[in-house]
Amino acid sequence: MAPLNLNAKKYVISTAFATTLALTPVVGSSVLANAGEGSTEGDITYEESNLPEIQEEQSSSEEAPSATVNSSLIQQGDSGSDVENVQSSLHDHGYSSSNVDGIFGDLTEQDVRDFQSDQGLQEDGIVGPATSDALGTPVESTPSSEESSESESSEDGITIEEVDNSESDESTESNETDNDNVGPQDGGTENVSASNQAIVDAARSALGIPYQFGAYTPGESNPSALDSSGLINYTFDQVGIDVSRTHSEMWANDGVHVDSPSVGDVVFFEGTYDTAGASHSGIYIGNNQMIHASSGSGAMVVADMSVDYWQQHYLGAKSFN
Repeated sequence: MAPLNLNAKKYVISTAFATTLALTPVVGSSVLANAGEGSTEGDITYEESNLPEIQEEQSSSEEAPSATVNSSLIQQGDSGSDVENVQSSLHDHGYSSSNVDGIFGDLTEQDVRDFQSDQGLQEDGIVGPATSDALGTPVESTPSSEESSESESSEDGITIEEVDNSESDESTESNETDNDNVGPQDGGTENVSASNQAIVDAARSALGIPYQFGAYTPGESNPSALDSSGLINYTFDQVGIDVSRTHSEMWANDGVHVDSPSVGDVVFFEGTYDTAGASHSGIYIGNNQMIHASSGSGAMVVADMSVDYWQQHYLGAKSFN
């Protein structure tokens, strides 16, 4: 994409600062330096976002008894036999706040956190390989490609990674056409892989957390505040992926560049405030939408990237998965 006129941006931003200073006599220097980070442009409500549709697709996939998020993570919102096994093991170990009903809710998550604390594990409320091993309940593995190609379902249930070919021919042709273009405007609804679904779930869990510049502590499972790059760090920490601390470092060092974003990828922007290179990013959730940290709204929210502001500042997308 054509380089942005950073000098012009500095002039516009400095004008906005002058207005802010006129209306607010005392403003901290750190706030001024990041006043443009996470603009409220395009911020939308949860109900207006693509998240309910993603959740509906996930719930439909989980109607089979053994459907879970993926072969390595079981977390809040999941259901099925894997969750039931976890709950049974928790009961066997003396953690019995929840019922053995195959539904991973608040009580099950708290039991997992209590168990992790007693076992010296990371207290994130997510049953990954280490927690599963400690519980003695290894998560069911994904069927082999040969097994999954024979039928959409098996005795073990349906995996989220499987695609119903009878319904996807038209959408596949459409996606192939879309991929010829570049930019955030290309993304729409799509079949979400289990690992990318886990990324979206982690980002969704941060919605409503207050915005605070510089806020993020690695490994913190319940942050009281996050900044824009802190949201990305928090999200990928929840799924066991290490990323760099700043937007510019993530853009330079982490993941792989993609022509157009898929659900669970990271979308980057430049010139959102007076700094060189990547200055903001968010978790892409399809339909030209992202979960990001909005300093203007003061929280983690969903934004519509099709508005002029985000289109003009769009830098590119990367997959960290």
